Amino acid sequence: MINYRELLGEERASVAPYQPGKPIKEVQRELGIENVIKLASNENPLGCSDKAIEALKSFLPDISRYPIGDSYYLRKKLAEFHKVDMDNILIGAGSDEIIQLLYIAFLKECDEVLSPSPSFGEYYLIAKAMKSDCKWIDCNDDLSFNFDNILSSITDKSRFIFLANPNNPTGIDFGEKEFIDFMNKVPSTVIVALDEAYKEYQEESRQIDTIGLMKKYKNLISLKTFSKAYGLASMRCGYIIANKECIAMLNQVRQPFNVNMASQVMAEASLSDKAFLDKVIKSNLAGKQFIYKSCEKLGLKYINTEANFLLIDVGDGKKVFEDLLKLGVIVRFLGHPKLTSYIRVSIGTESENSILIDKLKIVLGL
Repeated sequence: MINYRELLGEERASVAPYQPGKPIKEVQRELGIENVIKLASNENPLGCSDKAIEALKSFLPDISRYPIGDSYYLRKKLAEFHKVDMDNILIGAGSDEIIQLLYIAFLKECDEVLSPSPSFGEYYLIAKAMKSDCKWIDCNDDLSFNFDNILSSITDKSRFIFLANPNNPTGIDFGEKEFIDFMNKVPSTVIVALDEAYKEYQEESRQIDTIGLMKKYKNLISLKTFSKAYGLASMRCGYIIANKECIAMLNQVRQPFNVNMASQVMAEASLSDKAFLDKVIKSNLAGKQFIYKSCEKLGLKYINTEANFLLIDVGDGKKVFEDLLKLGVIVRFLGHPKLTSYIRVSIGTESENSILIDKLKIVLGL
């Protein structure tokens, strides 16, 4: 009799799948409550651009057609947006597929990925699925990256270093000077992937000129997404900016119709709506300041963030997560050894942020 677990291999079969934030409908069904808000998956509480919605409506008559295989028009728009050549860009079904394509193309079984811990779990999970490994490198006690630790962990087996900036789940970022110092010490044979999913939320003065640095560092690549600030999470659309040879090799392993056409047209339209993006950033900043001040009034510590989420120290993160869930507020408990006292909270609308604080008061007896 066939044994699928044995075919997969015990090591890979033992890896726990990624656990996303609970959907609103699931919580409503499981707990039998109607009023539920979700602040768990760093989604855009303002939705997406009206221009993206109109682009989707215009596309619907062509839904029976296959998508443009190389996402030509979206790449053209992104090339103009970032002032790079189209051949520097590849589109994927979210950052997850981009990571997978990178691993398929360049990661061998004997290779390994390095990444600070805590960080985005998919770096590890996809590496394990590829029969490779991801070595987590401890962050500093304040949860900032320890670049010296990363550098000292590089071996002949190291193929990738994944750095989320700002980092998920901490919201902490790093500056250009320390990053350049780091890049100058990284072997040119190691690919440094900057995951910039939350870059739009950073203060402009703190943003790294990643594309400019690529002119010097051929091994530097940037991952970006339309899931966060652009509000297209369900459409699964992300992209990578990298050296042309890197992109050409990724196209060798990319499936021909990997990004659906609805995603392509909505993403392209989103890039034309700067007013909406400005509104999103302004709303996020106001929400962040409200939660900061509310936590301070309640005597709760938090981690300053450059993203659209933050960590709040509530003492017993797992219990508070479960108690908030019963009150119709979905947040995240990450379970990382350094984060057991924290919940991660996505910054919502003004109303959602107020509900969060009110429910926190109840749960914590404040």
